Order: sequence, then structure tokens, then C-alpha cells
Amino acid sequence: MRAGVISRCDLDRALETASKVIELLRARGVEVSVETDTALALGLDGGNTNLADLDGDFVVAIGGDGTILRVAMEMRRAETPIFGVNMGRRGFLSEVDPLEVEKALGWLMEGNYYLEEAMKVQSSVKGGDTLPDALNEVLISTSLPSKMLLLRISIDGQAFTEIQADGVLISSPTGSTAYNLSAGGSIVAPGVDALCVTAICPYSYFKSMVVPSSATIRVELLKPKTEAMAIVDGRNFTPLNPGAILEATGSPHKTRFIRFRPFYARLNRRMMYLHKG
Repeated sequence: MRAGVISRCDLDRALETASKVIELLRARGVEVSVETDTALALGLDGGNTNLADLDGDFVVAIGGDGTILRVAMEMRRAETPIFGVNMGRRGFLSEVDPLEVEKALGWLMEGNYYLEEAMKVQSSVKGGDTLPDALNEVLISTSLPSKMLLLRISIDGQAFTEIQADGVLISSPTGSTAYNLSAGGSIVAPGVDALCVTAICPYSYFKSMVVPSSATIRVELLKPKTEAMAIVDGRNFTPLNPGAILEATGSPHKTRFIRFRPFYARLNRRMMYLHKG
């Protein structure tokens, strides 16, 4: 069995957890490759590789949601299962806390887990760039604070609405519990083949809707002098010129997560965190 390990490098406790994970895996005979920056931070020689080349039967990602989003976007094979260890605040994408790592790795080695397939969002700018697949969301946002966008939203070629808003989100079920939830969009359970379209601070009656993942969502910038930005998972930024058209739909590629708990149990824990926080 082979595994990859990547960690946040700016937190001592994350690196301590990474070191423990590597030790536990190797003690069980697992061949471990460590992402280059993580290996350098841990002072390891050999057996390290760049994230784009990180591969194995699974990858352990130690950090917050940002770390997992980076892994999902950049690692070699999108289908390689991710085992997330939460070192962030909310950890919506991760599965266990650092204190659970040893027990969870035991479950993993014994096969006591299931794989959750997470749909992604593919998008492109008409006449321009094809954007990276989004695990969480594609955001069309104003480039300047306090400046609203005028947007036309169409679904499968049918004009649906025109809105003034700070922006609009096109979210996967996984992303429905992230920015989409904060913006007032619905939570979409894993396995539901749908996307969520949610307006950010709209000056209209439209707020959010759920559409089939097979639908083509078209967002047009209508103001002749207003520029915007397409932001994929908070990591990839593409300028949008006035009049630009972005189209999005469900991607054929999926991210897979190693899970030990049912979705609703995880959601309850995270919602309780938000309620307390």
C-alpha cells in the first residue's frame, strides 16, 4: 500500500501530526511519499515529491479546508481518496481531529471506512479560459468593493433572471456547506446530483435555487464598464471583462474522501461548532 502526506507548514502542531502520521503509516508497512514543502519543514531526506506528482492509494491532508482544496485542485489524480485531518477552525472537508488520527488510521488499515464521491463544478469563460474544476464553488464577484454587478442568469439557454448583486455563486453539494451556506443558500447532501446557484447580497427577490448538475448555468455581465472576477475555490482568479459570459455545469471528475461518519452526523457536529462560534 502507498500513501501521500501533505501538511500545513506554518503550524507546529500540524507538522507534529504529520510526523506522527508518517511514523504510524510506515510502522504498518505503508510506503509513504511526503509532499516537498512538508518534507523540508520536517527535515526529511528522500521520499518526497511535489504536490502535482503526489500519488498513492490515498493522500493524508493535514490542515484546514484550504489545504484540502489545494490538494483536490493540484494532485496528480483527481480520484485519489483524501483523508483529511483538521487543523483549521471549521474543517468542513476534513474527517478527523488530530487526537483521532491513530484510531482512524487503524480503521483505514482494517477497511472500516467508506468513500464519499464529491461532484465538482466545471466552468469556462466564453471565448476565453477554461477554469480549473471547483470542489466547492465558482464565484463571480465584483472587482471593487461597494460596486454591484448587473447579471443575467440563464439555465439551459433559458433566461431566468437579471439581478444586481455583489456576485453569484455556483456551488457543488460539497461547497453548499461553505460560502454558499454563509450567503443563505441551501445545504445539498452528498449524492444529490445538483448544483446550487446563490446570489451574494442581491438587490432583488432572487436569492438561491438548486438545479440539476447536468444543467448549463450561464452568467452574463451586463454593465458595459464593470469588470468582475471569477474565483475558483478561493484559489484561482480570472479577470472578467465587461460583457463577459461564464458557463458552468457539473464536472465528470469527482473528488473522493475517506469517511468514517455519516454525512448528517458530520453536519451536526459542524453546525454545532458554528452555533457556538
